[in-house]
Amino acid sequence: MAKVNAPFTITGTIDDLNFYDSAAGNIVRMRGKSGITKQQFAANPIFDPIRQQGSDFGYCSKKAKIFNLLVKPFYKYSQGASLFGRCIQLLLAILNEDTENEKGNRSLINGLQTETGLHFLLGFEGNRDRPLATVLLPNITFDWNKFELNLKELDPITDIVWPESATQVSIQLAVANWDCEEDRFETSYSSIQIIDKESGVQSLLFDLIPPTEKHLWLCFIHIRFSYTLYNKVKILHNRCNSTTLLGYRSFLE
Repeated sequence: MAKVNAPFTITGTIDDLNFYDSAAGNIVRMRGKSGITKQQFAANPIFDPIRQQGSDFGYCSKKAKIFNLLVKPFYKYSQGASLFGRCIQLLLAILNEDTENEKGNRSLINGLQTETGLHFLLGFEGNRDRPLATVLLPNITFDWNKFELNLKELDPITDIVWPESATQVSIQLAVANWDCEEDRFETSYSSIQIIDKESGVQSLLFDLIPPTEKHLWLCFIHIRFSYTLYNKVKILHNRCNSTTLLGYRSFLE
């Protein structure tokens, strides 16, 4: 760094010299050299970890697009702003469980064939500001043998945390078959159970048919709040609603 001694101030660039005015006076510095070229980046093994990380991230980004579509109608009413980014983080965590391949060449299905990788799926929230435990107070699980919830009755006053102004809640289940290798999915949706806040204890009965294909089954529960205004049902903002991945059943070998 050098200081310009002149009866006038110089600013701007001349060849490799940058002139600028500062509290210390009129300063001149040489411009720094530009970064490495694409060819240098590709040839230098020191950048292998960066390339591998970028490859894994790009791979999981593509898979996350399909994952977001598994229950798109649910996420429409309960999607947080960070949903896609959190999907990528989830899939990267599962990808890390693939110990057969090196970074940059790992496969999601290998991670999903591990107990830890599958466990990462449990409790994934569409809206992390309204996790299931803060919306529905009883502990619920999905019984894969009976294809139903373990919770048979619900008291809307004591079992549900109601947002302000909500007078009605809609509850629905879905089971998605996810073929992560072929990027295909099939989702079966249950009937919707609509419960009024003042209706008293209600039986929970969902008509849910299993998907036809068997790869990885994922069960989701969707809870959506609403109120009635001038004989029209108004659904509350996404931040009030919830979509949670309840459980999985794997047919992967």
